[in-house]
Amino acid sequence: MPHYTHMGVMKIAVAQIGSVRGAALQNAETVAGWLERAAADGCAFVAFPECGLTGYVFHDRAGLAGAAIPASGPEVALIVETCRRLAIHTVVGLFERDGERVYNTALLIGPQGVVGSHRKRHLPFLGGDRFADEPGGIEPSVFDTPVGKIGIAICYEIRFPEVVRTLVLSGAEIVVLPTNWPAQSHILADLFTPVRAAENFVYFLAANRNDTEDRSEFMGSSQIVDPTGHVLVHAGTQTGLFAAEVDLNRSRDKRIVFESGEFEISPFRDRKPGTYRL
Repeated sequence: MPHYTHMGVMKIAVAQIGSVRGAALQNAETVAGWLERAAADGCAFVAFPECGLTGYVFHDRAGLAGAAIPASGPEVALIVETCRRLAIHTVVGLFERDGERVYNTALLIGPQGVVGSHRKRHLPFLGGDRFADEPGGIEPSVFDTPVGKIGIAICYEIRFPEVVRTLVLSGAEIVVLPTNWPAQSHILADLFTPVRAAENFVYFLAANRNDTEDRSEFMGSSQIVDPTGHVLVHAGTQTGLFAAEVDLNRSRDKRIVFESGEFEISPFRDRKPGTYRL
């Protein structure tokens, strides 16, 4: 079962798996199976890829709407029940149907149910995002949980440094990025991911697919990066659960002390927000 060694220290994981488009219940059962493995390995939290419950590659609005599922549906209920039984937290992705609208959504789920959700605001001209709706609201997607303060962004949003910075300024100690990086996106995995972690002094989890959907190949490279930009675990192209032990006290300390009293830098304290306006 998930455990904590002491306050702020725990084992967390990214799950690098594929998705079957339009088979939401099957995908939810797969997620539940990986949660079982994660809990047995002592993980307190697992991040899954973007739109893992529904698939991502759609060619028109009708196809997207037909595959989208409500957050109140049986697929999410299965994951909620699994988290309750295992006392574990997770982030899972889906195209969410809400009335006539469809959003690219990541749900944060724990033993108590759905803790919160992030609807992707920055939508690239790619896959189902071409036909998804842009959500309203501007509140940062940061949620306080027993495993820490978790901030969520989705895929393309890593390209906007303001997104992750806003999450961390709002208290996020872990930033989770469910993603569907295609094979052409190595720069995002190789450079953007460690930089977003290091510039924000935050644990950064990127959970990507490693399969093919309708001729679109996803490259894997899921990873957990620490607040200095050091990659703790990198999934390469393999399928599986990739875990690391983290200490959230490192996310809470926004300083680098090379020599106490002589050589210290505090980029968050030394910010000058008044000078950043256009």
